[in-house]
Parts: sequence; C-alpha cells; structure tokens
Amino acid sequence: MTETETPSEAVEERRVQTEPLGRNAMAGIAGGVLGTLVMTAILLVVTVVADADLQVFQTVAELTTGGGSVLFGFLMFFAAGALAWPLFYVTLGLYFPGRTRVRQALLFAAVLWMGFVIAFARLYTGLDLAVFLGFSVVTHLLYGYILGAVFARITGQYESPELLV
Repeated sequence: MTETETPSEAVEERRVQTEPLGRNAMAGIAGGVLGTLVMTAILLVVTVVADADLQVFQTVAELTTGGGSVLFGFLMFFAAGALAWPLFYVTLGLYFPGRTRVRQALLFAAVLWMGFVIAFARLYTGLDLAVFLGFSVVTHLLYGYILGAVFARITGQYESPELLV
C-alpha cells in the first residue's frame, strides 16, 4: 500500500492483481496440507485427553460411501482439507470480506465450520457434543489461519507482521 492509497484501494488493487493460477493453487494446497495436519493432530490429542468418542473419520466414510472404513474416512478428510477446500478458497477467497488473506481465510473456515456442525453435531450428545463443538470451532479457525497465512506468505499477499491478521 502506498502512502496516498486508502486501505480499500489497496484491497481493490490486490483483487485485480492476478497471480499465476498454478502458484496460487500450490500455495493453497500447501496451506491446506499444513492446516489439515495440525487439525488431525489436535483431533487425536483431544480424543485421547478428553476420552471423547469423536469418530470423525468413520463418520466421513459413512457419509461418503455408506461404509465405516476409518482409513477411507481419513483419506477423504485429508483430501478435502488439503485439496478441495484450499482450491475452493483460492478460487473464491478474494471475494470474502477482510483486508488480509488471513482474515478472508478465517471467515472461509467459519463457513466451513458451520457446514461441519450441521453435518456432524447430530451424532453427539452430552459431553461428547460439548467437546465436539469446542474442538471443531477452534480447529477450523486454526485451519483457516494457517491456510491464509501460508497462502499469503507464499504469494506475497501479506500486509503486516502482526500475526498476519
């Protein structure tokens, strides 16, 4: 942003700048892979520490194929987090409100979380539901932060060092 440019002009300038599609896609995938790995690690820790019955991978498999293979569910979960959602973000992320890519990705992740809760919350009750809701909102926002921060860093679309927000 130049000294005479307003924040909204800087955002508009960033919107009209086009990066090579391959670079944006790879940046999104890199952020998605890292975000999904962090999300998976937290899921495993929460499941063990809280002794919660969060069968996310099995549930993903059941929703996609009708079967309950944990391995297949994990592969679908990872493919969505590492490939599908990042490419969707790369395609539509500029249209989300927010001055930075991290803010846009946080909003994107919040939208994903709402869909996740609608799809999965009905499967839990009591303490498992509380753990599910708390865990899922935190990890989705963390996923969004990582996705946006990695994307911004790789593509050079970051504005300030204050936690990239």
